[in-house]
Amino acid sequence: MSQLSPATADYVLSAKAGIESLEYIDDLLREYLLFRGFTSTLQAFESDLEQDRDQGFHADKIVDELLSMARELRLDSLQEYWRYLSFRFFSHLSPKYQRTTKMFEKRLLRLFLVSAAKAGRRHDIRAFMGQHGTELGQQADWIPWLGLEYIDQPHERPEFEAYFADEWAASLRAALSDFMQTVFPAMAVPRILLFDKDRREREALQRKLHIFEEHMRGETKITAHESGDGSRPVGLVEDHIGPAVVSPRLIPALSTGGRPAELDHTTELDHTSEPDHMPVHVVPTDEPSSVLRISQEDIFLEHNAGISLAKFSASGELIASYDDESVLRVWAPDPSSTQPKLKNELDFAVTAIAWDRRHTHLLYLYDETGFIHTLNTKSNLLGRHPVFDRRHPWLQCMLPSAASSTLLTVCSAKPESSSDVAVLLWDAAASRTVASRRLPASPDAHGVCAALNHNATLAALAYSSGHICLVDARSLETVATINTAQRDVCAVELSRDEDSLVAVTESGALTRWSLRKSHELLAESSLDIGASALPDSRLDCDRVAFTPDRDCIVAAPRDQCLIFNIDSASLSDCTRRHKDLISVIDVAADRMLSASEDGTVRVAQYRKV
Repeated sequence: MSQLSPATADYVLSAKAGIESLEYIDDLLREYLLFRGFTSTLQAFESDLEQDRDQGFHADKIVDELLSMARELRLDSLQEYWRYLSFRFFSHLSPKYQRTTKMFEKRLLRLFLVSAAKAGRRHDIRAFMGQHGTELGQQADWIPWLGLEYIDQPHERPEFEAYFADEWAASLRAALSDFMQTVFPAMAVPRILLFDKDRREREALQRKLHIFEEHMRGETKITAHESGDGSRPVGLVEDHIGPAVVSPRLIPALSTGGRPAELDHTTELDHTSEPDHMPVHVVPTDEPSSVLRISQEDIFLEHNAGISLAKFSASGELIASYDDESVLRVWAPDPSSTQPKLKNELDFAVTAIAWDRRHTHLLYLYDETGFIHTLNTKSNLLGRHPVFDRRHPWLQCMLPSAASSTLLTVCSAKPESSSDVAVLLWDAAASRTVASRRLPASPDAHGVCAALNHNATLAALAYSSGHICLVDARSLETVATINTAQRDVCAVELSRDEDSLVAVTESGALTRWSLRKSHELLAESSLDIGASALPDSRLDCDRVAFTPDRDCIVAAPRDQCLIFNIDSASLSDCTRRHKDLISVIDVAADRMLSASEDGTVRVAQYRKV
């Protein structure tokens, strides 16, 4: 999702605070009307409050009203109230939320049908289908429901089993409540509800002043160790990730055994100096860990061959998938979407794909000969541009920038070795390479994975040998290196506050490293992926993904996706199993995909509880 401008974000916070204080504003109005002697106006005001269809902007009350209408089989009331909410609230939302509102309308209608089936009210189902069956029959996911009236035990049928479970109704209530709570702050609210804006601005200024004072005292500033010849260090990580923000989830404590990682800015990564192995533990805090739950799963048969690449677009509305027969598809996982579907049978082999984060209709394809192809998904036109370094022709990873239309590519001199690696910056707008640099060598590494921070100024490149290079993503200068002492590192990601980074190994070992306090180890844990019991249950860079908020990690060791909380390393939920092994996964703001070697794609919607 795109980041809000400071002014827009401030308005949303002001609107949210104003809505939460609505009862207080009502009391002020009552006092004012009494003070002015407007008794008839006060009576009309109280009468309107008693018939308030907005339920005082309490999301839970509105959701409970909708669910009770569906369960009590009041179809006309349900549809009329939903139309009112659509006109009153949903019509003012960004067009990207139309898919979400249609999804919830569909689920409410299915709750009505499930309630009718449970009550044995087949005539209500018949009346519903007589009114809406022709329209709904045009949508593939509604076709099984057309015969619901004639099924004796629908809860035992696999296509309806999940909808008759109490957990489905509970997840619907929670998801709809979360959605309504995000709708209200997006409204254009009257100025009277923004009465406390000045107070919050003062608090924000005080927080910024406190951070600045901490910075000036040197408590958050870090420096890299000088190299052996006494030369000045290459740079400061602080220059790239901004002022420190204290993370409430993970409290580093030296008393628990946090150990500093070794920094080195020489050309060759040092493999002989290993950090001391002291016990490090996660320090618990009072803040609850984020838990993700799967609310719905759909399976799609878009390919006839095993899928090797799949990525969500920046908005999450489209999926680009590429299979072993060189067929590229661009499609929407929502059946009601109006987005175009594309199918291209390519005459070249693709090794990586990436969506442009700013121009969301552009898709980049990196082929095995070192060319980048730009696909305009609106016109289905394909351009071809050379980008590769002849000395480093083998692509290791490709990342799009969130701040501009540039791509960061990491390439190696040999296909199965990362001992000789170069980083390139390719400007898609100018169709040229704007910078390239050879990285410090890691002789025993066989792969490299990478991550970018939010404004694409800092890149973390993790060698499989356990060494991590922090690189200025603009000049490609090495800022610092971290020796994690971990083997077979396959994924790396910066934390949401960019105070730390997380590294994951093929066996599921997870470590978190500070970027500010001498790169000390903050925590280490292990994801329960069954790697010790099943030899082929190991991870790779294509089967590890982080949620956009960096709170959870999704891993697919075999045929299903496992969702873990990063702080606690606890398993929160998992998807259904594929019939074959998963080849690649990806995560968007509210959904995840897993593509299998049998050509199927599962798209699961998730929510935070």
